[in-house]
Amino acid sequence: MLRTFASEMQATLLRVALYGCVLAVFGLIGMELVSSQSGPVVAKPVVASDWIDVVKPIPAFAISIPEFASEPQYAIRRHAGGGGRKDIFTFGNPDAPEATAAIEIYRPGSEAGQPGAAERTASVPELRLSGPQAERTIDTKFGPASIEAFTDRAAQGERRCLRVTRQFDEPAFAINGRFCSAGLELVDRRMVACALDRLTLLSAGSDPRLGALFARAELKRSFCGQNSVFVAATPKRTDWIEASRDPKLRGRQ
Repeated sequence: MLRTFASEMQATLLRVALYGCVLAVFGLIGMELVSSQSGPVVAKPVVASDWIDVVKPIPAFAISIPEFASEPQYAIRRHAGGGGRKDIFTFGNPDAPEATAAIEIYRPGSEAGQPGAAERTASVPELRLSGPQAERTIDTKFGPASIEAFTDRAAQGERRCLRVTRQFDEPAFAINGRFCSAGLELVDRRMVACALDRLTLLSAGSDPRLGALFARAELKRSFCGQNSVFVAATPKRTDWIEASRDPKLRGRQ
């Protein structure tokens, strides 16, 4: 009886193993059919950004726009290969129906000589634009700056905007800005000019030419008046630049 029981168990185990092998073969065939129908899986390459955000940026510039109650957000981006730098101020929330502003100070590196670099360097967000109008200029302490009026066609409604640009060849330097109202009211161009008037340099780093450029601009600064409630007065400077313009004479208090 033991021999008979052992032989029966052996035959049963053999049949179970055979059935398992057959099921495994059918499973492999089914997976192969599914994979052949869906096609080969191709990994999508991750496109790395040319510009890298600087962690804990140390500001090199400062600006104030009294028309915005909150302080601006400050960011610095470095070009991964060319070494260029962009200091960016943003006021307001571009996704909300409110007035916003963004000012970018761009100091190009070797990436400026690459094909298409001019298109890739603009980090001030491109908006849903209508056709641009005729380009004009406004007077600033940096000289005439080009302005361009356009309409931002956002999901929350249309807004009137102004784009401002001022470029320099020596040293290579550019100021790009975008100012948008909360709705269809026109952007006050005096406010834009006053905003650039308040742009100051905190540190020129290793480029003394940039410091000289801002020093010359300060000598041409026209302080904003109080003839408009929308344009706040710019406080008078008391630093070495102002002192050189108005030196004290002996005997004067």
